Amino acid sequence: MVVSVVHSEVVRDILAAGTSSAAVSALLNPIDVVKTRRQVGIPRTAIQEAVAVWRERGAWRGLWRPGLTASIVRELLYSGCTKGLYPLARDAVSPKDGPPGLGHRALAAALTGLGGSLCANGPDVVKVRLFAAPDRYGGFVVAAREIARSEGLVRGLLVRGVSASAPRGAAIAIGEVTTYDHTKATLREHWPGASEVGLGQDSRRRESFSLHIVTSLITGLVATTVTAPFDLLKSRVMADDGGRYPRGFADALSSILRDEGPAALFRGWWPAYCRLGPHAILTFPLLEQVRRALGLGYL
Repeated sequence: MVVSVVHSEVVRDILAAGTSSAAVSALLNPIDVVKTRRQVGIPRTAIQEAVAVWRERGAWRGLWRPGLTASIVRELLYSGCTKGLYPLARDAVSPKDGPPGLGHRALAAALTGLGGSLCANGPDVVKVRLFAAPDRYGGFVVAAREIARSEGLVRGLLVRGVSASAPRGAAIAIGEVTTYDHTKATLREHWPGASEVGLGQDSRRRESFSLHIVTSLITGLVATTVTAPFDLLKSRVMADDGGRYPRGFADALSSILRDEGPAALFRGWWPAYCRLGPHAILTFPLLEQVRRALGLGYL
């Protein structure tokens, strides 16, 4: 009976995290498209690229539709694992006689972020390819089949760029989930309307919506900065078919540092923030409300 209850909570955790993140990612897909194209080397600025694509193809065909299905599938898998399994991982690594510290939260986020990246690597490769060159493939399923056929299911999809996506997944999980969780716990002690009722396992927290918004604002800034180099390297490696960066992460990093300089690792920071900032502001408050609707406590 206890096991079934635990499993039920885990399923609801994953469902809440995956659906809330997927909904926000679908809404912000145009920003992700522009950010990725900047990262793979398109010389125009983010605004220039957005305007050029809008004029050439229109808002839907040029900015929203490319990679939309892949983006949703990727978020269901990655965020479902990263944010959905985070409470379970946090409880597992935290001391039983006290609240989790920053180190416990970071370790839990790194583990779930790493696992989420491995689960979502295939859809992530398809997403990057469709963002970078939407005319190259006919859609999510067609792209996945063609990549698997020409580059191999394992080499082309399941592990393509994983040397960059796995560290990036761990970094963004720490930047997002750990920052959100730890910042909220710190602010909650002094936030109006925040309280905890009951003791032990029967305790219930009360948190205001404003606390979730302010915490999300801080989270977006930290997450964008921490993950910018990993995000750029992931986009470069996944957009490549293996000819430019045969050793993946290592080749991409050395090539960028040699040819473009260290500052290039933060290329696309602004469009990345324009996605991650609103993404955090929308996702975490939405996640908190979905968790409550599904009978779960606050994150």
